[in-house]
Order: sequence, then C-alpha cells, then structure tokens
Amino acid sequence: MTQRRGLGPASLAAALGLLLVIAPACRGGGASGPRPSTGAVPFIAVDPASASPTDRAIAKAQQALQANPADKQSRLDLANAFLQKVRETADPSLYVKARGLLDPLLKASPAEPGVLVAAGTLALAQHRFDDARSIGRRALAAAPDSEGALGVLVDADNELGRYDEALTTTQRMADVRPNLAALSRVSYARELRGDYPGAVEAMTEAVTAGGSDGGENVAYVEVLLGNLLLTTGDLDGARASYDAAESSFPGFAAAKAGRAQLDVALGRPADAAELLADVVKVQPLAQYAIAQGDALRAAGQSTAAQQAYDLVGVIGKLYAANGVNVDLELALFDADHHPGAASVAKARRALEARPSTLGHDVLAWNLFRAGGSSHLAEAAKQSAMALALGSRDPQERYHAAAIAFARGDRAGATADLQIVLAENPRFSAALAPEVADLAGRLGLSVPPPPSS
Repeated sequence: MTQRRGLGPASLAAALGLLLVIAPACRGGGASGPRPSTGAVPFIAVDPASASPTDRAIAKAQQALQANPADKQSRLDLANAFLQKVRETADPSLYVKARGLLDPLLKASPAEPGVLVAAGTLALAQHRFDDARSIGRRALAAAPDSEGALGVLVDADNELGRYDEALTTTQRMADVRPNLAALSRVSYARELRGDYPGAVEAMTEAVTAGGSDGGENVAYVEVLLGNLLLTTGDLDGARASYDAAESSFPGFAAAKAGRAQLDVALGRPADAAELLADVVKVQPLAQYAIAQGDALRAAGQSTAAQQAYDLVGVIGKLYAANGVNVDLELALFDADHHPGAASVAKARRALEARPSTLGHDVLAWNLFRAGGSSHLAEAAKQSAMALALGSRDPQERYHAAAIAFARGDRAGATADLQIVLAENPRFSAALAPEVADLAGRLGLSVPPPPSS
C-alpha cells in the first residue's frame, strides 16, 4: 500500500493542508472585536523540557489562554499547533480539541481568513471534504490572494473529483507564491495524471523551496519525493530522500516507513516488518499497521501479521470516534482482507462522499474481490474511471490488470501490468505474489529485485 493511500493525518489532503504556511493571524489579534465563548480551553500536558517547536508553540498558547481564555489569537495559535501535533503523534483526539477552539472563533469572526484556513485544514484532516471546500471558498472570498485558502480549495477539489477546478486553482496558487505548499500540489497534480518525471521535478523544487532549516513539513515533502522516486525505480534516489527527511526531522516516522517500502521493493519483507514495528509504536496509523501486517505475512509470520491487521480496526474506530471519515481507507483494506457485500456497500458509501479516482479504484477492487461474474462489468467501469486522468499508480494499474484479465481482456491486462512491472512490481508486500502470478499467466517477466 503506497503511503498516499493512508488513513489519518498522513493522507495527502490532510498532509498538504498542513504544508500551508501557518494560518495568518487574526486581524486585530488579542481579545479585540467580538469575543468567542470562553468555555473550557482544551489544554494538554506538555513536557517543559521539550525542544520540539510544536510543543513550545502549544505551551506558549496555553500559557496565554490561562491568563485570558478569550484571547482569539492564542486560541487560533493553539488550534494550529494541535493540528501540527497530530501529524507528529497520530493522536486524533487533538482534532476534537482543535475544533473546540475553532468553532467559537468561526462564530465570532465568520469572515476571518486565518480562522477559515485553520477550519478548512481541520475539515481536510477529518475527511470532511464538502465542508472543506465550502470553508475554502469563504476564505478565498475574504482574502483572494491567500495561499492558505487556495490550498484548502485545491485539496478539497482533488478529493471530491473536481480535478479541472483543482488544477486551475493549483496554478493560481503557484502564481501567487511558488513555495513548498504550492509546488507540492503541482507535483500531486502531475502524479494524478501519470506524469512522474514532472511530479518528481516539482517535488524536488518543493523541497528546495522549503529551505535548509529542515522541520517536519520539509521532511514530509522529502518523504513524498522519496515515494515518487521509489515508484519510478530510482531506489538510490529514494533512499537519499528518506535519509534527508530523517536529517530534517530526526526520528521522523514517515521516513522510516519509506525505508520499509524500499525494503519491500528490494524483496526484503522481514526487514520492512522490523522497521514498521518501530514506526507503529511511534505513529499508530492504520496505513503503517497494514504495511506491517503485509510485510509480516510476506515473511511467513502469519500470527504476527494477524495481530497487526487486528490493530487496523482499532485505529479505524479511534479515528471515527474523533470525527474522521475513514470509510474509503477501510474499504480498501477490507477488499483484500474481508471481501464481500458489506465491504462493497462501505465502498459505495465512501465513493458517494468522496468521488475521487481513489474512490473509484476502491469500489472497483471491492467489486472484483467480492467475486462473481455479475460484478466484473461494473468493476471494469469503475477502474476505467479511476484511470481516467492517466494515472500510472502501480496499485491502481494492478487492480485494472486483474479485472481486465478476469473479463478475458488479455490485451488490456497486459498493457496495465506492463506499467506495474516497469514502475514497481513490489509496490505491496501482500500483492507482490499476485502480480507475479498474473505476469506468468500473461507471459510477462517480473524484474528481479535490484541488488542495490
């Protein structure tokens, strides 16, 4: 499973939403203007010895709010710091705390760009994409050149399948300021359309635009660059990018997860599982637990794999309890582990709420995995919609190849699988044996793992 298909704050819309420059300050600051409700401020414990910039930001805002709970700027600062903290700890309860801070601010200052951008970023993180789009439009009306507002709108439109609008807004964002936030979105627009060289170029520029001071946001785009390089077969480049991410933000879980993906591509699932065990301890995200289970299963450790898979359901419930819509991500997991009518129904609901290329791919794969010839025609239709922009994503292309082969379309299956074999045939530890089996049936050869 590729990292951009993950569950929780590592999903791309949530991640890119937080790559925006921290939401602009409330005009006027302090407690001037209409005051938000001064209900209980959701404080959290912070280690006073922590050197983390995020922890320091939380401590500073909480100290200010202890003195004056109606301080609008400190409420906004604390909400933004909580959203950043989720990225670093995968604690979704901070979403609820952030919303508790932002809702009164929205009521008191419904046209304040900084508040709207933060609220839109939260909506993206919780996969409330219709809400995010509405909030993004309001933010843009209030501040037409706000890169934060533009970014929220780009991400929401991408997740809602409004790709032409997202592309137009992405270009506008890049025109306003070609920085890390804008260039990473340019990269994603190109990736969606199968332009991996262009995606790599833009993400490389995004890393450069992030500066040499490092930090979690720079580290994250370095991981995204590593993932793109891995998909295109540049394993040495991917390794260097993951190492750079670790240097930018020491202990970064996503960088270690990237190296685990690299081990899978090299045919070393046991090494990948060992890395992912540490990752899951630091950041218990479903995407990492799934990857760990897949690697353990590929390494022949079925009992340990099942324990990792069991954790996925627990994490999913935790995110749902904290307002994150996880139907689409769990439907993709269920297609391979609990296929059937219930998973197909979940995928249909998820697609209705999130009509993206990923949504079409997840429904296609669920229909295929559910079995029965009656599902194949619809699975093929949904798969074609997933690839309509020209995606070369190995996961989506493998799904399309398997569906085409089941329908007797050997030419279509061959064309799709050749893309997988040319990009990264070991994109998934769980699906690698299926890729090899289908290649054999089509008379194709799977390239051996690189020796590097």
